[in-house]
Order: sequence, then structure tokens, then C-alpha cells
Amino acid sequence: MNPFPRLAASALLAVAANLPLAASVQAQEFSLGNVNPPKHGTSQAAQRFADRIAELSGGKMKLVHHHSGSLGGEREVAQQIQLGSVQFGPITTAPLSTLIPEMSVFQLPYIFRDYDHVFKALDGSDTLNGYYDKVLDARGLKLIGFIAAGYRGIYGHFPINGLADVKGKKVRVQEDKILVATFKALGMISTPIAFPEVATSLQTKVIDFAEGGINTYYHNKFYDVVKNVADVRHTHQAVALIMAKAAYQKLDAAGRKVVADAWGDARKFNREFILDEDKSIQNLVREKGGIITKPDAAPFRAATVEVYNEFYATPAGRDARKMVDYILGIK
Repeated sequence: MNPFPRLAASALLAVAANLPLAASVQAQEFSLGNVNPPKHGTSQAAQRFADRIAELSGGKMKLVHHHSGSLGGEREVAQQIQLGSVQFGPITTAPLSTLIPEMSVFQLPYIFRDYDHVFKALDGSDTLNGYYDKVLDARGLKLIGFIAAGYRGIYGHFPINGLADVKGKKVRVQEDKILVATFKALGMISTPIAFPEVATSLQTKVIDFAEGGINTYYHNKFYDVVKNVADVRHTHQAVALIMAKAAYQKLDAAGRKVVADAWGDARKFNREFILDEDKSIQNLVREKGGIITKPDAAPFRAATVEVYNEFYATPAGRDARKMVDYILGIK
């Protein structure tokens, strides 16, 4: 007789398959700090990761998901992870670069051609993950993997149909030197502002524009503040799912396998989700009154080519240049 009549056969098989692993896992509770609201793709990937940790460990490992910036901005959460007061966090590589400057590779303008290129770089081999695993390890962090969070654009008080429309305008950028240099090269006044302050800065017109994902614009309801979105796709937003190194080192072999397997499932979910969202998000924005323009990317790309050399001139850039070459060399 089935002791779990409400469970489907496939669910029972999954439970049975996890029993040997769950039996050897140590009971632990972790916290995860996330700046995004629940419906954002990064939040959904993080929640999938948390849910799978609970399932694979038979409920012994619990990951409490603190979303919507309740633990602070991304840089603050990353610092808390370094200190060990928070154990996990999906941190966008731009604010993470204030602590790990080698992460600025992901902000280099037009380094990714399309989603296929993004996925090949993040998933195609151990080259990228191996490099950043060592870089983060030296700063007290453990790299779990990279979440693909979508292409970034520019949204604000004015429509953008070409490069001339951005000249002299103030733009909020993430706290990253490469993004500051990129928008300076476009003739804009770069203003690094932490994400929780973006809406207020747009409302008070401290800034004319903000740089960010169209999905972020939608899920954070920025359409209530500004209506113009330019789909320039200058960077693809990569988010590093990181863990406190000390917390990872305390995990036994079974616990580490739970984390790795949970991430494998969350990564698969994320790659499918972001492709589906890219097809639908612009229509959702238009339904909310957003006006999307698609200026020719060629002038933007040409104006920012020197940003690469600025990065290579830094100590982090000299070391991470091999990652730039690796990404650009992917066919």
C-alpha cells in the first residue's frame, strides 16, 4: 500500500533516489540575500536552488531566501557573505566587481553576441568557472555558478533612437568602473548608484536615465516612474551565485553534493527561463505603457571600443584579459 497516496509515481521515485544522500546530510540552516523581487528571474532561480537543497537533503538543509533587498544592496550582501553572517547570495557581477575587480570582464561592452554565446561561455567548459572559482576563493568566497539574467538596456525620461539622444545626459550605472567608463565613452554623465536608490533618483530627476535589464525595469515597476526603454543590449547581466567560503568548508561531502546538484537543477531552470522571458518581457512592458526603441547598436559599439584597453591597463584587467580572450574566441 502506498503510504503517500498524494504523491505521483515520479515524485516517489525522486524521493527514493535521494534517500541515501539525505540520510548522510548534516542538519543546517543558511540564509540567502537577494536584491530582486520574487518574480524576477534571478529570484526564481535562487528560490529553485533553495527548494532543491531542501528536497535533496530530505529537509535537513534549509536555505532561507531573503528577497527584495531586505538584507541590503548587492555589495552589502556580498560583504556579509565574506564575513559569514549571510551564507549565500546571487550578486550581479557589476557591484561584485567593487570587491572582486576581475568581475568587470562581464561588463565590457558588447562582449557577448547573443544568448547562445552567453551560455557557451558560462556552461561550455570549466575555463571561466575555474578561473573565477580561484579568484573568489582568495577573497573568502565560493563560486557556485553563474545565473544568466538577461540583456541590459537604458530606461529613463527621454526616448533614445540614436547616440545623439544620450549626449550629456545623467545615467545611473551599477557600481563598476567599466560601466562608468562605458557611459562616459558614450558622452553621458555616469552616476554610480546602489540599486535600492534607483526609483527615487529617477522620480526626483537626479538622473535622466538608468542602465539595467528590461526585465528589471518591468519587475520593479519602473514603468510607474519612466516610460522610455532603449533596447541597446550593451551587456548581458551575469549574476554570480556565491557562498561564504567558511560555510562551504564546513559542509561534508554529502552537503557539498546537495549544493552542487541543487545548482545544476537551478541552472537548467534559469537557462530555459531567461530565453522564454526574453521573448515575452517586451510585450509585458508595452502593456504597462512602456515605449521601447531599438537604436542601431553599431555606433554604441564603436564609441566604446577603448573601454577594453582601459580595463587591460588595470592589474585586474591584465590578469583577467585571458578570460576576455576566451569569451571573444568562442564560436
